Amino acid sequence: MRLLKKLLMRRFKKLIFIFSLIFSISLSAKYKITITYESGIEFNSQQILIDKLEKSQTRSEIENLITSQDWIEKYSLVFKPFKKEVYLNIKNREPFFALNKKYFFDKELYQFKYNFLNNDLIMVSGPIDNPRDILELIKKINVYSDQNFKIQNINFNHVEGWEIESDNTKVKFGKELTEKKFKNFKDTLNYLIDIGKIPSIIDMRYKDGVAINYGK
Repeated sequence: MRLLKKLLMRRFKKLIFIFSLIFSISLSAKYKITITYESGIEFNSQQILIDKLEKSQTRSEIENLITSQDWIEKYSLVFKPFKKEVYLNIKNREPFFALNKKYFFDKELYQFKYNFLNNDLIMVSGPIDNPRDILELIKKINVYSDQNFKIQNINFNHVEGWEIESDNTKVKFGKELTEKKFKNFKDTLNYLIDIGKIPSIIDMRYKDGVAINYGK
């Protein structure tokens, strides 16, 4: 009887060992991951994430990799029970402007790393300490121009002040951004639209008026 029990115990231990081995092998196998980007491909980091996820071997690796991405606003992650299948849906943060090609800022001024594929974005350059100044400037330009001035670049330096560029016109606001300058900008833009002319430079830095240059 004792001999029979010993034999049964040995077989039971072998079964446990075999089951554990199979389980550990299944964990080490790569997952089949299906990824959906709600906003499409916009960042270099998206492709980098895909490459890294393809090499992930554990659930924790996948979860940690996703939560470390600062450009992800929200996501849903579903692991299929008893299968090596994962379904990932990602909503990107929407950058509003880029500062010095180092950081993105969205409309809530959330900052995340610059790594853009698409260049159709307001590019800002200069020693700007407060990104809220940029946000307010963009909003005012859009309001006072009735969306008729599409901003491509914003430049700032301590000598010339603020300069805003569209695809064919540069507007020089100088160091101080005042309501009077914005009103003059609106009146000048409406006048230029009425006469059907597009200047290369609109200089708002004069106290008594505006200088317009039609040259290159």
